[in-house]
Amino acid sequence: MKARRRHWLRPVTVALALAAWLLASPLVADTHDPPEAKPAAPDSVLFVGNSFTFYNNSIHTHLRHLLESDDPSLRDSVFLKSMTISGAVLSDHDRGLKQMLEQWDWDVVVLQGHSLEALEPDSRANFEASAARLVSMAVEEGARPVLFMTWAYSDQPEMTAKLKQEYSRLGEELGVMVVPVGLAFEQAPAELPGLSLHTADFKHPTLEGTYLAACVFYSALWRKSAEPLDYGAGLPDDVAEALRLTAWRTVQQYYGIQ
Repeated sequence: MKARRRHWLRPVTVALALAAWLLASPLVADTHDPPEAKPAAPDSVLFVGNSFTFYNNSIHTHLRHLLESDDPSLRDSVFLKSMTISGAVLSDHDRGLKQMLEQWDWDVVVLQGHSLEALEPDSRANFEASAARLVSMAVEEGARPVLFMTWAYSDQPEMTAKLKQEYSRLGEELGVMVVPVGLAFEQAPAELPGLSLHTADFKHPTLEGTYLAACVFYSALWRKSAEPLDYGAGLPDDVAEALRLTAWRTVQQYYGIQ
């Protein structure tokens, strides 16, 4: 038997789960109208990915603290977890995701692929096929699948436009939400000159980068700004506040939210 938490917002059949998601899911604001419905706030989120997710004590940990800062009661009512493999591509998670879906009823499953697999010709086809397969697995179990748009390497900023194009296209094709973390990484340095979102390897996130990613997920999944919150992950107050604001502005622009 699956472990269960709160279910009053959950669909009772796979068909209803898919229909509700397709009606509520925002697509890309560049070519589509803003969403008319606000998706139900999730009370269980599984992050599936690699070191981009688990660095700095994992995105889900900072997301939990943001939620608790908003409402302390969410500490006991929202369940967040990560399933990560260092250097993994999406196809590495087939078996693990199947097991996690069998063991727990997840409201949202976040899919984070390798930072290059959506871009390189020799890996893109496998990435797209894997994303479609994992999305299908999640929907069949009543979960809402979400694609994690990753960020450009600090020494290859041109990656951002390509990542936006590929993830936005794939999200539209699969009918799933794309969370534009990579676009927030591009925008944040303009708000805070000198900000470092990447470690010395040009790829992995600093604490600032992980915190920014968590703020983008908060803004996207709960459809509200993290700016008023007081959890800053130990960062200077002005830095944390600017990152929260950047996250919300990025989400507003990408989804066409006023």
